[in-house]
Amino acid sequence: MRVDPEELVELRYHGSMKLRSAVARAMLLLPTERRMATIIRQSNPPVLKFRAIKHLSNAFERSRRPKARKRSLSKSS
Repeated sequence: MRVDPEELVELRYHGSMKLRSAVARAMLLLPTERRMATIIRQSNPPVLKFRAIKHLSNAFERSRRPKARKRSLSKSS
């Protein structure tokens, strides 16, 4: 599923915001509320339940981490 983190969505009971913000906010909810979190989108899939929100949270976090640079194995004198 390809998504645009800047897409305007609605987090149910929390209002309209960008997808990245909605995912972050849903992950900050109390566990009982988090399980009921729902994001409504204009594109497909139109409804994201918690399992999809959790997946997006992990994907957004991975994309924000800087890539590790490979170390050179050669010794400098």
